[in-house]
Amino acid sequence: MAKAYVLIVNESGKEDSIISNLKNISSITNAFGAFGTYDIITKLESSNNQNIMHDISNGILKIPNIRDTLTLLVDKSVILKINKLEQDVLDTYMAQAFIAIRCLKSKEDAVIQSLNEIPEVVEVDMLIGSYEIICKIAAPTYNNISEIISKKIRKIPGIKSTVTINIINNQGFSRGLDSD
Repeated sequence: MAKAYVLIVNESGKEDSIISNLKNISSITNAFGAFGTYDIITKLESSNNQNIMHDISNGILKIPNIRDTLTLLVDKSVILKINKLEQDVLDTYMAQAFIAIRCLKSKEDAVIQSLNEIPEVVEVDMLIGSYEIICKIAAPTYNNISEIISKKIRKIPGIKSTVTINIINNQGFSRGLDSD
């Protein structure tokens, strides 16, 4: 199973229109509005990387009002602590964020092990490219998310830097993986 994340910067106020267009791209399993450096985060899953690259090039990049994107290709999914029903509950009731992590390559496994020990970390993927790891965290409030990042994640030895993408739960969609 191939997987990627695409972080999107768009023209101000165009998130809903772009998310509506993203629903037409079959490999996109999640798309959420975000606040911070990026306006939207999407997760793509497919049977192979070629389908994902096609959907990025011929789908996402063709949507009007997208100013910039950053594609994070997943090398390996390493932690998934929740199922679809639990994710639906998180999407409805909890603050959530994705954390893109730069770390020493030699410390990746130790960082992943440390992330797995943090209860609020619900998903971790190893990446290819600009960042080594992306993780998803959930907590009751965004203040709690801030504390988890500053007091737990950034304290892990080997982490050089992080970028936080706070998601807006009521702006976007989640769906099961469609067949190709």
